Amino acid sequence: MQEHADVVVIGGGIQGLCTAYYLLQHGKKVTVVERGDIAQGTTSCSDGDIFVCDSTPGYFTKLQIAALDEIVILTHKLDDFDWMSKGCVILAETEEQLETAKKQYQEKRLDGVKVRFMDQKDVHDDEPHTAPDIPGGLEFPDGGSLNPMLFAFALARAIRAVGGKISTFTNVTGIGKCKSGAINSVLTDNGTILCQQVVIAAGVWSPEIGKLAGIHIPITPMKGELLVLEPNVYITRRKTMDIGYSLLRHKAASDTCGITPEQSYGIGFLVEPTRENNALIGFCKYPANTTKSNPEVIRAMARRAIRFFPIIRNMNAIRSYAGIRPWTPDHEAIVSATSVPGLYINAGHAGDGIKLGPISGKLISQLMCGIQTEFDLSPLRLDRF
Repeated sequence: MQEHADVVVIGGGIQGLCTAYYLLQHGKKVTVVERGDIAQGTTSCSDGDIFVCDSTPGYFTKLQIAALDEIVILTHKLDDFDWMSKGCVILAETEEQLETAKKQYQEKRLDGVKVRFMDQKDVHDDEPHTAPDIPGGLEFPDGGSLNPMLFAFALARAIRAVGGKISTFTNVTGIGKCKSGAINSVLTDNGTILCQQVVIAAGVWSPEIGKLAGIHIPITPMKGELLVLEPNVYITRRKTMDIGYSLLRHKAASDTCGITPEQSYGIGFLVEPTRENNALIGFCKYPANTTKSNPEVIRAMARRAIRFFPIIRNMNAIRSYAGIRPWTPDHEAIVSATSVPGLYINAGHAGDGIKLGPISGKLISQLMCGIQTEFDLSPLRLDRF
């Protein structure tokens, strides 16, 4: 069978769905091609956090502010996706880390982020369950969390409502080009789709698609795991993590490899209360391409969580799950045109895929439609590598 579209978006996760959503607003005829079901990959294994607390200063912090604003706008345009606006807290474990927190406090204020410095008394007045020797931290009142699966399906319904097509369980087998080298089609195991533009938004699987078009996409898999605690237990009312979370997020994978489980698997601490009245415990970061949970990692994350909230020692874990996140060499996304005319990339968002999905989709759609982008996309270009 042969179909026609202006744009084919490859990938039915948050990046692909957001890209399609915004392209349709510009009047493009769009088909999304997904090899599994909607949000079956990394999106389904995410925690849905939307905060501006762990980005590098300057450009990327301002981008994340815009990302948060865009998600708030979508709460009024899409079906409910369990948005909870609750803010977050970052804790310092030592006096040395507290000095790092003071530096981050100044950096965030310069970038226009709302933040409060907390001393030891502030931390324990805020949440009495915090370990008594924690010396302080930072409070970010803005931001919150959403349900990634509800978000994905809300986007899918909005896409279909305005005539967009989503072809699930469809494998891409080739990228067609005309004699000039420009994109003219996408080949799948269900037929050919004639088109003028293609967006690769397949997350960790994007390099495979890139090869079909003759380009190299420097994305590698990085595993993250989460532990789910029993319902109806109280730890803290909002997301809380250690300052090592932001420091580890921006380290190269080789820098997190060591002897102890904490070093080898990039273990840090976060706790995320959910609307279902239980909590998620994380985090870790290590190269892997399997979603099977690692018991050694789970135990190390639990020990780390108990360090900051000793009350967790008396709680039951009901399950764990893992996801593979797409990482680039500099840990920032690729939102870019390529050397192939008509071929674009929106991938490599690492652990910020849910947060940056709408703003990335908006920016790539502006670029593809010849509209002035709201942000300079130079820091996100593929050819920076």
